[in-house]
Amino acid sequence: MAKVTLHGPDYRTQVRTIRLCLVEKGVEYELVPVDVFRGENHKPAFLKLQPFGVVPVLVHDAFTLYETSAIARYVDEAFKGPKLQPSDKKEVARMNQIVSIIEAHGYGPIVTEIVGPRAKQAFLRQQVDNAAIQKAVPHAQYCLNVIEGLMGDGGFLVGGSLSLADLHLAPIIAYFAQTPEGKRVLAKLPKLTGWWEGIAARPSVVETEPHTV
Repeated sequence: MAKVTLHGPDYRTQVRTIRLCLVEKGVEYELVPVDVFRGENHKPAFLKLQPFGVVPVLVHDAFTLYETSAIARYVDEAFKGPKLQPSDKKEVARMNQIVSIIEAHGYGPIVTEIVGPRAKQAFLRQQVDNAAIQKAVPHAQYCLNVIEGLMGDGGFLVGGSLSLADLHLAPIIAYFAQTPEGKRVLAKLPKLTGWWEGIAARPSVVETEPHTV
């Protein structure tokens, strides 16, 4: 099999999404760390891989690919292993819809505005703007309410099996559930909480737990 390398820090949610895809597919890969805090993602060597300086980047033999959603679909379609996209056209559409909701409406309020400041507070002892955090909570809750409303009864975000939608949301909820705001929001979302309890126990999620902050 051609060599597979994934460039990006293990603590970034987008990088973990791709790691989850690779592990679920049974693909061996090398994780190449990128120190975004020191600006490695904006140095010439990385910009040759990703002209916008954003992680992750997948390199499969001589093929280089960036943008998380594109990489996730490529991993599912290029490698053998369990399918990570439904066969039903409507379920595929729902999966893509949820991924788009996460990227367009969930990542900002949940990760950038809540998780990020809480992480800086916890690990760097930095002062945070609590008012700004609380302002983001209704937006985060609204987004997750919408996602919960789109879920069926199969135990996954779409249908009765794991899909790319689950693997996009899982790294975000893994962080969000550790914040005071996340605990309060998820307590109001029983179906999504049950989903997370099941997903959190998957071997791929355990294996990809970030080791760096």
